[in-house]
Amino acid sequence: MKLQDIPGVGAKLSEKLIAHYGGEGAALKALLEGDVAGLAGMRGMSLRQATALVQRAKGAVYGVSPSDFLSTEEAVRIYESLMEMLVGSAHTDYARMKLSTFFPSSSREMIDENRRFAQSARLCAEELIDTDLGIHLSRMKPLRKGVCPRVRSRALAVDSASEYRDLKERGIDKVIDVHLVESLIELRDLAQGYDGVTFISKTLDSLSLSEIEEAQEVEEWYLVPELVLHRYQDNRDILEAVFEAAMILRLYDLPSFDGLKGLVEGSAKLGEDDDPEVRRLDRLNSELEGRVKEAVVWANAELKRRVESSSVTLAGDDLLSALGRGGDLRDLFRSRMGETFREVLKAARDRASIDLELKGAERAYLEEVISSEVRYPLEEDREAFGRLHRELRKKAEGKRLKVRRELARDLAGKWPLVEALHAHLLEFDVSFSLGCFILERGLHMPQFLEEPCIGFSEGRTLFIDGPEPVSYSVGPAGLGGPKERTAILSGVNSGGKTTLMDLVAQVAILAHMGFPAPAAESRLCVFKSLYYFGKSRGTLGAGAFEATMRKFSILAGGERKLVLADELEAITEPGASAKIIASLLDELSRGGSAAIFVSHLAEDVARFAETDVRIDGIEALGLDEDDRLIVDRSPKYNRLAKSTPELIIERLARTSRGAEREFYARLLSKFR
Repeated sequence: MKLQDIPGVGAKLSEKLIAHYGGEGAALKALLEGDVAGLAGMRGMSLRQATALVQRAKGAVYGVSPSDFLSTEEAVRIYESLMEMLVGSAHTDYARMKLSTFFPSSSREMIDENRRFAQSARLCAEELIDTDLGIHLSRMKPLRKGVCPRVRSRALAVDSASEYRDLKERGIDKVIDVHLVESLIELRDLAQGYDGVTFISKTLDSLSLSEIEEAQEVEEWYLVPELVLHRYQDNRDILEAVFEAAMILRLYDLPSFDGLKGLVEGSAKLGEDDDPEVRRLDRLNSELEGRVKEAVVWANAELKRRVESSSVTLAGDDLLSALGRGGDLRDLFRSRMGETFREVLKAARDRASIDLELKGAERAYLEEVISSEVRYPLEEDREAFGRLHRELRKKAEGKRLKVRRELARDLAGKWPLVEALHAHLLEFDVSFSLGCFILERGLHMPQFLEEPCIGFSEGRTLFIDGPEPVSYSVGPAGLGGPKERTAILSGVNSGGKTTLMDLVAQVAILAHMGFPAPAAESRLCVFKSLYYFGKSRGTLGAGAFEATMRKFSILAGGERKLVLADELEAITEPGASAKIIASLLDELSRGGSAAIFVSHLAEDVARFAETDVRIDGIEALGLDEDDRLIVDRSPKYNRLAKSTPELIIERLARTSRGAEREFYARLLSKFR
């Protein structure tokens, strides 16, 4: 099979597909595996077009087309409504897109393959539907592939031109500054502009430079651990969902994933603030300046208060000394008020450092920032504060780099495993979502028979909440009904005739997709196509009537079809309608098809028909105590249903008063 064997794929589209996937084999494989997401990412390809292309590719394998089975707009409407419900059960966009590629067909091989998939999906969902798996899968999105943010606080230095070229070829310079240095002076100057410099040395000895780190490795995880970690960090929310889902699957012994434990443990450490020392240093760096400013303001206010409330008595010697050559009143002030200043400055430092967990030399740095010099007003030493700020940054960066390296070393080379696990779970959700749909809707796998027929017991339409179960069949379905393959369905207004027709269509479509049907038991043959004609919206004009008759002409012939028609008599006057319906039923009966026609002209149609036409009826049994119709939704075979008008008039007669009630009573007597 080649790409151009797929209907709708010409030379131009074939070239685009080959370019997108890198080869014809890869493109064909993607189409047959239902890669709607990949196709939709191709320029000029919409999601609808991608879905249709996958459907055509699948159909080409089995010799069918997605449009073969659904032969009318009403049949397509039922299919689209069913698909909306099916994809609504999916937890991921991937599953929604892939489930949308299933379609009904007359290929028994395709049906059987889908049946096996659906049965496996049901068994899987039975095990897992009551877990939190669906919640975790619903949080899974495509893995982000963003560019790693540039590292600006550190740099790499090399003294070899070949090493410099190698780092650039590896793309490391796109993430971190890389410098080629020729001397220790250059290296020392470089260290002044960064919180950390890692040096890959070939000739220079940097041991004398304490601020320079000698590289122990040249792998990415060591030089720039951010390159390894950013993909994990950028996808933390998705990975959390992936790992939670995978752990549930492991508990149920479904798939197993090698290396999962290491991935889970590694990803749990992704937060940079997980290390308490890094946390302490970052907090110290961010809060210290504000604390110092507040402490200096307090100290100035406290000094002002204390000095203003103090008095200094000068002895004659003190005064002469201060006035003498080289004397200074400030020296005198220091000697008398020094203790007060020391007390206030100590209290100020304590206020600045409270709860900041200062360690070692950090307290000494703080004493430089809030100087012990006796002066007023006090000011923090900005130069000393800058040194402290740089020292704290360097310590934090060094500790953070160590933590990142340890984590990056553990996770290096494991991203392909993450991608494989993510892809596996997305694919798993296709099956799991289908299984959830089957269980939540109470679907059961139908049985296929050879003779033209369709029937079910305890069928429940999927388009109504809490529907009453219905049983019905045409043809030799073996469910207790007559064996006629064509039937006219009569019955009361609002009795459920159209709902029943929708249910028949739902059973037929889902069965021909290879999926379970909404009935406790259902049996049918493989039909070549489904024709569902909905209610006409009124009598047609001559041109529209002619166009409609042309549509019906395709029903002639021996191809096995399932034909559903809802009140065709509305297309023209009643007498002509009865003859048209009778003729259509005759054609279908002779051709080996099965048909159900809803009509209020059942007796007239039977009179004009040349073949045996069964008349079934949905009967209203009467009115309940609230004057509502009591209806048996399952049709009675070979019975013309009692009409609704009589019951409606009876209800009006019951609920009216006076002259109005008498009028309805007289009218009701005409029916009896």
